[in-house]
Amino acid sequence: MAKISFWLRIIAASVAAVVVSASLSGCSAIKLGYNQLPEISSWWLDNYINFTDTQATQAKQALKKLHAWHRKEELPLVADLLVQAQNMAPQNISTQQACEVWGKLEKRIESVALESSRLATPIVLQLTPRQLRHLEKQWTVKNEEWKKDWLQPSADDRLKKRLDATVDRFSDFYGDLSNEQIKLLRLQIEQSLWSPEVAIQNRIKRQQSQLLVLQNLTQDASKPGFNLAQAENIVLQLSLQSVRPQDPALLNLQLQLEQQACLNFSQFHNTTTPAQRQKAQRRLRAYEKDIRDLI
Repeated sequence: MAKISFWLRIIAASVAAVVVSASLSGCSAIKLGYNQLPEISSWWLDNYINFTDTQATQAKQALKKLHAWHRKEELPLVADLLVQAQNMAPQNISTQQACEVWGKLEKRIESVALESSRLATPIVLQLTPRQLRHLEKQWTVKNEEWKKDWLQPSADDRLKKRLDATVDRFSDFYGDLSNEQIKLLRLQIEQSLWSPEVAIQNRIKRQQSQLLVLQNLTQDASKPGFNLAQAENIVLQLSLQSVRPQDPALLNLQLQLEQQACLNFSQFHNTTTPAQRQKAQRRLRAYEKDIRDLI
């Protein structure tokens, strides 16, 4: 898991929770990206599923409904989270405080997952064996690309890649980092519980489990007594697996990684100068303004 700025996680995960995840680098990008989410998401999903014309139309309609719901119900809550982050920025923070904010963000992600599952289930139930094979093929292609990025490079190259990305993200919010701050980020990455070898194994394991669930679900849809509410719950659990895996071992690792991320962020933030904290606060305020403009 590439390290990500705590503030950027609040913004990107909240705004991009509408199906597709994106890293938005500027205020105008948030407005532009958010308004285009139904179209972007439709294209992204079609690439993985290869919809029929009827399914594509249904998916676009569902995404528009999800987008309208998210704008009305979720964006005000996202803006409130950004206000909380602004209030935290000038002060030292504890690991517990960092995790509390992340926990609130997870609630927003779960809310989006619940609504999207309700809208997506009728389309999911139409998926054919051919489309599921297409999905599996696309996953395989993406996995190979992931391996090239994270398994083929040497350990030193992977460390440099993660450090460069982390420094860029923190610099975007705090301004130029000191040598000591960069050394701290490097140490945190070196001590990270995350490893590409375990990550790809868990990624493939999760995909295989999801594919099996989808196969069973689409087969059960044609049987007498099929329960739509139960199907919606199954789709919901699938969408939440990246946040809260059902496998106990994967869940335990995810919780440990989150706890470590909260610890790392609080440690780093507490090294920042008043000027760096002011810059972060201004950036968060600008994001909040953009979010409220979208409401």
